[in-house]
Amino acid sequence: MTDISSFTPSNISTAADSAAKTTAEKTKRAKEAALDAVKAARETASEVAQQTRTFATEKARVGAAWTTEKAKVAHHVAEDHPMGVALGAFAIGLGLGFLISRSRH
Repeated sequence: MTDISSFTPSNISTAADSAAKTTAEKTKRAKEAALDAVKAARETASEVAQQTRTFATEKARVGAAWTTEKAKVAHHVAEDHPMGVALGAFAIGLGLGFLISRSRH
């Protein structure tokens, strides 16, 4: 352990000044590092948000085109084969009704 009586007042004040300067410098560097981290996080979040918007817009267009195309095909099939569509819908309804009634007992 250090003998505190061996320090002279000038050594103590020099050591205190040096510690204060070191602390101020480290605090300044820590603040700068924190600000840099916040800036990087903002940029990353902004970039991710932009990519998400682009992806969502692109997928919405693809989905709308696919849905419109499938609806047109289904409409033409229903016009060409109305009895087939009616019987198919009836069979699907009958099958689902059977499965639902079996699951309740």
